Amino acid sequence: MNNSSVPQRRVSTTLSSVQAAFWGTSYGIVAILIMLANTVSITAFMKTKPRRKHTHYFLINLTIADFMVGAVSIPLFISYLVHPQMWSQNLVLPMIHSTVDILSGLASVFTLAIVSLERLLAVSIPFKYRMIPRKAYFCFVAVTWCLAGCVAAISIAFYLQIVREAFYTAVILSLSLSLTVACFAYLAIIFKINQKNNSAKDQKDLTVERRLSITLLCVTTIFVLSWFPFELIFILVHFCKTCVFSMNTVFFIKLLHYSNSFMNAAVYTFRIPEFKEAILVSIRRPKPRSEGRDVLLQDMTYDSTTSVTRVLSHSPLVSPYNTARAASLKPAGIPLIHPWEAKTCN
Repeated sequence: MNNSSVPQRRVSTTLSSVQAAFWGTSYGIVAILIMLANTVSITAFMKTKPRRKHTHYFLINLTIADFMVGAVSIPLFISYLVHPQMWSQNLVLPMIHSTVDILSGLASVFTLAIVSLERLLAVSIPFKYRMIPRKAYFCFVAVTWCLAGCVAAISIAFYLQIVREAFYTAVILSLSLSLTVACFAYLAIIFKINQKNNSAKDQKDLTVERRLSITLLCVTTIFVLSWFPFELIFILVHFCKTCVFSMNTVFFIKLLHYSNSFMNAAVYTFRIPEFKEAILVSIRRPKPRSEGRDVLLQDMTYDSTTSVTRVLSHSPLVSPYNTARAASLKPAGIPLIHPWEAKTCN
């Protein structure tokens, strides 16, 4: 899915060195943002394993596909800006870039489409949805890569001049079906949420599902806005024989759909509470354990029934001296609790 698949007679190839430097810098910044954002997302996924929902497996898959875009696809595309003559004289580089670009890009697109259907099931039939086994999610993740791999294989055949129409048809159908499925699924989700009853029993689950659905709706909206211009120009290249596009237009549309790989991570990472909490915890520096009173307060519990301060069995401070000192620091009748426990008690 690169501009090399657009026939050169349909693209104005005039590009100054200043413009090439501008676009190269822009693509480089986007690549760095994509890798940083998705690295943070992967870290958050690793830290939230005990609380991970099945939907998160799709998001992990999305993160991996988006990371490939920033780590492989964009650097190869920048090399085209730096040395276009090498690309025009060598078939290997354009073919490698197109294969990786389509594989990672369509894996991301298919994942977003599947996520929209998964959210529709979660809102429409929540009880049956909870019975879906984890293996089913792994199977659908494999399906996204298999479908993307098939289209990537067709792109290789396109560069080898084995097929032509099949390549354009496969890309257009893949993008069109994914966009259509995502849009209709979220329209149905909005309709279903409005029909939900407001009983106290279901309100909590409904709030959680609504928040996650809104988050994924934001991701899908960004997906549509990022990919639709690329699909439109791809269709025009195929059907409009008189259309001519400037290189700046092609580069901007390409940069727009590449940016989707950064915006995906930025939106769902900071919209899903578990991931946001995991990121904040990893950013904060652990406070050093100070000596004396503060250390004792961290390693002691207080029994309010007997008014006795007890040192935890795992604490290194278990000694007659430290126990006596801990008791002297604790006035009778006032329970020793951590600051975060005090908030809970209030």
